[in-house]
Amino acid sequence: MSKRRIIPVVVGLAVIGAVVSWLALRPAGGAAGLIEASGTVEATEADLGFQAGGRVEQILFREGDAVPAGAVVARLDAAELRARLAQAQAAEAAAGALLEQLEHGARPEELQQARAVADVARERLEDARRNQERTRKLYEGGAASREQMDQVTTAMQVAAAQDQQARDALRLVQAGPRSEQIDAQRAGARQAGAAVAQARAALDNAVIRAPFAGVVTVRHREPGEAVSPGLPVVTLMNPADRWVRIYVREDQIGRVSAGAPATIRSDSDPSRSIPGRVSFIASEAEFTPRNVQTTEERVKLVYAVKVAITGDAGRLLKPGVPADVTLQPAAK
Repeated sequence: MSKRRIIPVVVGLAVIGAVVSWLALRPAGGAAGLIEASGTVEATEADLGFQAGGRVEQILFREGDAVPAGAVVARLDAAELRARLAQAQAAEAAAGALLEQLEHGARPEELQQARAVADVARERLEDARRNQERTRKLYEGGAASREQMDQVTTAMQVAAAQDQQARDALRLVQAGPRSEQIDAQRAGARQAGAAVAQARAALDNAVIRAPFAGVVTVRHREPGEAVSPGLPVVTLMNPADRWVRIYVREDQIGRVSAGAPATIRSDSDPSRSIPGRVSFIASEAEFTPRNVQTTEERVKLVYAVKVAITGDAGRLLKPGVPADVTLQPAAK
């Protein structure tokens, strides 16, 4: 073989060797060192149920319906709860009225009546004393019998007891209720108010409200069904909090940083790129989950990475949809 033929062969082999070396030593990933991985779209979901059991009266949304934040999603039959609230409110009103009466003391009419009763009792006592004195003189002169004397003495004693009772009643009316009695009634009024708050809370718990703006993904129950406390009635998905969970190899995780931009594509529309960003990087490695297809990949140590979906207003990426993610590696 001539030297002219050997030189091109050697040059060709050198070029091939250089290309093979570059392919073997270049960073894994896509073009320009990008990191590519596949995962599944996930989203925040809440299973909404009642805190108390009962019969479902109304469910206002169906599967696929958009629900504003704070909107009423479902109601229980609350007839009994409303009756309990009315009963508690009536008891609270009665306790408050009695407390107000005790704090204000006796009314002027009651004080006037007590004074009138005391005056009458005093006059009867004076009459009894005068009658007793006259009868005593007659008895000493022999003009009255012993029986008559005993009768007027007993009448005077009864009148004295009635006078004392009337004067004691007048003092109680003038002094007003005891402080201990007022304190006890204040506690009773607070207890009645707490019962109202408890009944109102039970009535509020008979309503499910959306904790965030979302979409109903599952309607577990229908009106008329009986439910237990905490049993899911509807499942609400938050479309504003969706992400793709991917797994990055141990030798590439150092090139991924929180907040790094990402591009997401799905099989439903491969031509469309949806922006995202890295929102979470696991702090500990794990073996690749079993749902990865190849045995080679399953035995590798990887790190879980969440890529938040930031630009999918049309909700192309739905939970459960497979997606391909391209990460922009961190600058060295």
